[in-house]
Amino acid sequence: MKTKNENQEAHAADSATASATLNILDSLMVESGQKIITKEQVMMILDSLANSDDSSLVNRFPVVLAICARRGLEFNTHTLFGKYWETSPKRQNLEKMCVASAHLLKLENIQLSKNFNRILEPLNNIYAEMFSSGQFQLSNGMRVALQDMHQTLKNYLAGVGQSSGETGKDTASSSPAQLNVFLDRLFSPKQKELVFKKLRDEFVTKTEREYYSRVVKKKLEAIADSGVREIAVTLTRKKL
Repeated sequence: MKTKNENQEAHAADSATASATLNILDSLMVESGQKIITKEQVMMILDSLANSDDSSLVNRFPVVLAICARRGLEFNTHTLFGKYWETSPKRQNLEKMCVASAHLLKLENIQLSKNFNRILEPLNNIYAEMFSSGQFQLSNGMRVALQDMHQTLKNYLAGVGQSSGETGKDTASSSPAQLNVFLDRLFSPKQKELVFKKLRDEFVTKTEREYYSRVVKKKLEAIADSGVREIAVTLTRKKL
């Protein structure tokens, strides 16, 4: 059994972790996808949010997954769940939050990785009741409403659009779902995969590196050219 001092130290450590997590999350949301985030940070944030006693933080869980989707960042869900035993209340919190968030992201046409969805498939049946009741309970007794989580997600997506100048007629929207559509129009599946690999600083083979330099990078340079973008904006404004 832990002593009083040990409990106080553990509580202080948890508070410090929660504070660091909140700082990272706030920075990510404000900067609308510009700040670099690692897979380890993602898992730390998700774990902290799922076991928080602050409803405003818990409701941001799907936002983190939306940020990952925007950046093409995949993380190991087995590692996330594997921190706890299968019967651990904290693991069940994570499972419920992931299932609920995946459902909400689908409503907003935000695509998560096939691997993430595959791992969640058996959990959808286990926690199916939340979809009919519209809420679920965490191990600390907090009841989480899907509607509140959804509203937090929509607020974030709206903020991303405004900060990127996507709310007017001048520019096309680049919401997570539309971003994938646009990339599909510009790049083949293999080229798109290379774009995200380079973006995440993942390992690429010599052949992939040469192909990226010879083909993909030249496409990106053309897209980034101010003259090309000016032509694109001018033509998309014109009536047919």
